[in-house]
Amino acid sequence: MSKNLIAFSTFRDQLSGQQQLSNGDETFTGRIIYNFNGQSLQETLAVTLRLTTNEYGRVSIDDGEILNSDIVHMEFNSDFQDYSLSDEGFLIIKGRSGKIGSYEVKITQV
Repeated sequence: MSKNLIAFSTFRDQLSGQQQLSNGDETFTGRIIYNFNGQSLQETLAVTLRLTTNEYGRVSIDDGEILNSDIVHMEFNSDFQDYSLSDEGFLIIKGRSGKIGSYEVKITQV
């Protein structure tokens, strides 16, 4: 298993009270801290962890008022971004894109 999937599974294992969807994915309310272009934006939003075989390791964050797909990326794939787990239990996703340059997303359950 890749380091990204290990971080993803460890993060999932520490969650409690998440809701399982009919397709097997899980959703929970998360605090999102998004750092990009010298900005740090935060919002509490629904987060879905993709658990089906062909999508395992993907993370989707619902659009909010502050953070949304018009401004930043809200879908992440362990094949294209770097995942890690902080000592505080945050799932950290790092990437780079033409849309916003380098970015870091921290997710924790609320």
